[in-house]
Amino acid sequence: MISFYIQCRQIANKFTRDEMTVYAAQASFFIVLSAFPFVMMLMTVVQLIPNLDAQDVGATLLALVPDVRAIAPLVQQAVSDLYTNSPGTVLSITIIVALWSASKGMLGMERGLNRVNECQIHRSYLMSHLVCMGYTLVFLLSCILSLLLIVFGNAIQSFLDSTFPIVADITRNILHFRTLLAVVILTGCFTGIYTYLPHRKLSPRSQLPGAVFATAGWLVSSFGFSIYFNHFSRFSYMYGSLTAVILLMLWIYLCICILFLGAEINVHLMKIGVL
Repeated sequence: MISFYIQCRQIANKFTRDEMTVYAAQASFFIVLSAFPFVMMLMTVVQLIPNLDAQDVGATLLALVPDVRAIAPLVQQAVSDLYTNSPGTVLSITIIVALWSASKGMLGMERGLNRVNECQIHRSYLMSHLVCMGYTLVFLLSCILSLLLIVFGNAIQSFLDSTFPIVADITRNILHFRTLLAVVILTGCFTGIYTYLPHRKLSPRSQLPGAVFATAGWLVSSFGFSIYFNHFSRFSYMYGSLTAVILLMLWIYLCICILFLGAEINVHLMKIGVL
């Protein structure tokens, strides 16, 4: 027990020494700035897909943020405005500019993870930005795939029932454990971020403990965040119409801190030879 406490203290001390709260604030700021260009790109693609609309996108995005009453109207209004005002087709240069802006959040996380792993930056600023644009594009495609599964999930299941009954039984059983599936997917995303974002060769296996911690931390903190600000907070009296933006930034900041803390756990476990 004492040894566990000492290990936790060492991780906490390195977290403080690396000034990870500063990097978390930087990454949170860029994520908020990049949110609207990212949603704009998503809206542009959504308009090209039949049976997908702003309500489907809004429901998906609301599933990603805490269940806080002040945040929901902000997300829904932003999605509705961008869906209405975004053209059905945009020039390639417009997509590239939006992708460049949206990748700033990923670039902020990359800088923090480089500090955690104590690795030198070998890429130029341009190359780092291009790599982060690639990761952002992968995330965009993942969101589109999720939307397609939400909208066409029943149709796909009906098709499998009539064509591939054996596969249909498997997919139906998987859907019964969709919460567990979401946890597995989130853990996989964190493992990928820890493995490939830093400028250091790391194995996915060595990053799994921190990814599990970050997943549990995100779920617990988001649940606690939503309960506190729905029942005990008086932020609306302090910030007025800015309440939703402030709460969203606080939640993102908390999540990024947990993400970096998971990375610190991985580094510590590798240092003491556990991984």
